[in-house]
Parts: sequence; structure tokens; C-alpha cells
Amino acid sequence: MKTNWFTTAAVCCALSVGTAFGLPCQGAQSAATTKHQSAKSKKTDAPANKDAQSENGGDPFTNNHYVLTGTLPMNGFHKGAPTVVVVDKGSHFTYVLQLQNNKIVRVYTASNDIGNADKPTPPGRYTVVRKQMYPKWIPPKTIKHAPVAPYNQTHKNPLGVAAIYLNKFDIDLHGTNEPNLIRKSTSHGCVRHSNGDILKLYGMINRGDVVYIVNKFRGKVLDRADFSKHGSKTKHVAQTDVTPSAEPSVTTDKHEHHKHTGELIYYYTIDT
Repeated sequence: MKTNWFTTAAVCCALSVGTAFGLPCQGAQSAATTKHQSAKSKKTDAPANKDAQSENGGDPFTNNHYVLTGTLPMNGFHKGAPTVVVVDKGSHFTYVLQLQNNKIVRVYTASNDIGNADKPTPPGRYTVVRKQMYPKWIPPKTIKHAPVAPYNQTHKNPLGVAAIYLNKFDIDLHGTNEPNLIRKSTSHGCVRHSNGDILKLYGMINRGDVVYIVNKFRGKVLDRADFSKHGSKTKHVAQTDVTPSAEPSVTTDKHEHHKHTGELIYYYTIDT
């Protein structure tokens, strides 16, 4: 490879590489044309991330887009900063990203367990609609099983200690009662995490946050709008079968029985 490089420089002295080493060149006009064409090509190609500009306090987005790479910087979680979650099916990792000081950073990484071959986790863009500590497991129609009480009452509950519900396909991010299955593909479509990780995610993710489920992290394009802040800092959420004392940051406003199922529903305020 080294010999070929010097051969190319000697034969094509008009190239910028040859000029950089002070080689005499009679093709200055050709080199200028090549440089002009290269610059023109850069304008028409898909834009890259403005990492250098971002480091100087600029805008990390190009045409309102940001392409994920394998070299995202890491930083601690900033409460209140715009947050996006990316579930990478290929690597079995769930990533929490934030926009901090005009820079996209990775603040948390958790291993996950995704859908099996018969019930694969559908990729796509989702939003968080609600969160719940110690949720009761109500099996989908495809699973013939009686409902299971919350995990703090029985460890037979496959949702574990918490669940983060998404807006479609009945997909949730939740804990587990089988931690040995993490980093595998054994669920019925939901994204399982260890109970320790789901508690971390629970504290970082809020209603309205965007969640991407992707086949591959690298190359995924995020939109500027994904990092927009949703609603006020105080959100009123209706949760089913939640013991108010299970989450100290929750203030109970009222409770009532569901008119159809008879389940006790608590309405409370979550300060995020």
C-alpha cells in the first residue's frame, strides 16, 4: 500500500497530495478543477453531523437531522434536558440520549431482551404515553394466562418493578422476573430490562419523550423535533393498580374504580 501511494503521487503530480509535498506540478488548472468539483460534490451529498461546530457552541443538526454514529460522547444525565431513547435490536442495548449544550450525548446504556422470532419487536418511532411502578400484568389475547399481581406482591409478574408504555402496538419498556434472559430475543414483542436498569430508565424518561426502536443504531437519523420538550414539568397521569406509597415522588390527587373493570385507578401528579 505504501509503494502504490508514492507511485500515484509521482504520476499525478497535479493532485493536492503531490502539491503538499512541494512536488513541481504542471497541472495546476486540473487540480483547481478537481478541487472545485469536490467542493460541489460535498454540497450535494448527504450532510454529515456538525460535530466541530457543535463543540464551539453551534448547532449539531444539519437540515434538522442528526445521524447517529458509533462515537457519541458520554455525559451525565441532566434533568430537564430533551431526551430521546433508542432501542437497538441488533446489539441488544437501550440508549438514552440527550441534547445538552447544543450537543447530542449518550447518558445511559442498558442491556435488553427483545421479541422472539414469532413475535418480533416492531421497529419504528414511538412516544411514551405513561409510566407505572409495579404494574399489574394483564396478558395480551395471544397469551392464555390469568392476570398477575404487581411484582411487589409476587415475583411471578414478568413486567418486573416498572413499565414505560409506548403509544402503539402494545409495546412497553419494562423490567423482568427472568434476568437471565437479558441480551436475548425471547419476549412477546416488548423490550425487557433488568429491574435495576428499568428503574434508572424510569427516572430519566418522561411522558412525551420519543423512543426509536431500530434494527441498527449506527446510521439512524434523528430529527430536531425529536428533542423538543413536551408539556410542563408537572404531568397528571392516570395509572391503574398502583400503590401510591410505591413511588415517593408521587402525590395522589384522587382515586376511583373503573366503571367497566372495577379496578382501582389512582390519579396523581408526577414531578419530573
